Amino acid sequence: MRSLAVSGGVGLGFLLRRHALLGLMVAAYAVVAFWLSRIYGVSASGEKVGALIRHFVTYVPQMIFFVVFWRLLQLTYVERVPDRFGALKAEVIRFLSERERLAGGAIAVVIMTIMLISFAQLKNLIPTLNPFSWDVAFMNLDRTLHFGWLPHEPLLAVFGGYYSISFFTGIYNVWLLLMYFVLLMACFLRPESQVRMQYLVAFVLTWAIGGNLIATLFSSAGPVYFGPLGLGDTYDGLMQRLQDHAATGALTVVETQNLLWRFYSMDTSINAISAFPSMHVASSTLMAIFAYRLSRLAGVVMTLFAVSMMIGSVLLAWHYAVDGYAGAVIAIACWYAAGILVRRFGGFGAELRQP
Repeated sequence: MRSLAVSGGVGLGFLLRRHALLGLMVAAYAVVAFWLSRIYGVSASGEKVGALIRHFVTYVPQMIFFVVFWRLLQLTYVERVPDRFGALKAEVIRFLSERERLAGGAIAVVIMTIMLISFAQLKNLIPTLNPFSWDVAFMNLDRTLHFGWLPHEPLLAVFGGYYSISFFTGIYNVWLLLMYFVLLMACFLRPESQVRMQYLVAFVLTWAIGGNLIATLFSSAGPVYFGPLGLGDTYDGLMQRLQDHAATGALTVVETQNLLWRFYSMDTSINAISAFPSMHVASSTLMAIFAYRLSRLAGVVMTLFAVSMMIGSVLLAWHYAVDGYAGAVIAIACWYAAGILVRRFGGFGAELRQP
């Protein structure tokens, strides 16, 4: 039987070995998620799988359109290729002919899907394992670190206008699509690329350590839920500003914030509330690091996006500033830890193989 191979002679065995580290990590992750869910009586809800399928069906066509359109612009205005459509067609055919790249991408997509389901399952357990109890401490830490100010106060003075709040709301809404886009792109880089595997392993570490372990140990809900938790009126002014902005009919986070609180308050299998650390900032920082390894321009753009996420997370009341600081530190640490793991156990050696 002919093995799965292309011009480079790469076979199925090579692909499985390349993904062994990632697969073992996610398998252990899934076992822990299943075990804890059984112990605490939280079922593996089909809602999570359904949400991932909806995201896939919704986002993947958008991602493909964006990539094709962007490449067409490059061919037209940067490379100035006379037959740009013919060149684009040739590139698509060449990509689809790289069987080991497609197979490696498919393997990675399956592994990362299991990882995302495991993450969501463990996140649902946070209020059960450790009810929200760190909000006051993080509020006080914010005030101490910022010389007596709560970070949202100067941010409101600078970015509290209609267009600024709308801008950061839009940035926040783009995050999920962008995260899936970068993850899918990483999956379909060439399987011999070390930076590809380093990103995927770092992604798992960041979400497992930051989004599950640390989020459970330092369980908090964020400024938006400070009042509903009965902790005081410290953030009432910020919430009133966001509600006034929403009342204008603008793009708003208020409806989403109210929806998440209803899910938390009801007996459902969904909990999407967790403030420390900020996984929006953590994942954006990780994407920026990864982007720098691919392109300086992409790295600059993603760094600006990460900074915008940091500002938006505080301005929109999702997070305390310390949530974002911790998220960035965790992402950087996980990137370097992933590099060590991939070089030692991923079969790449010390040298860096390019995408």
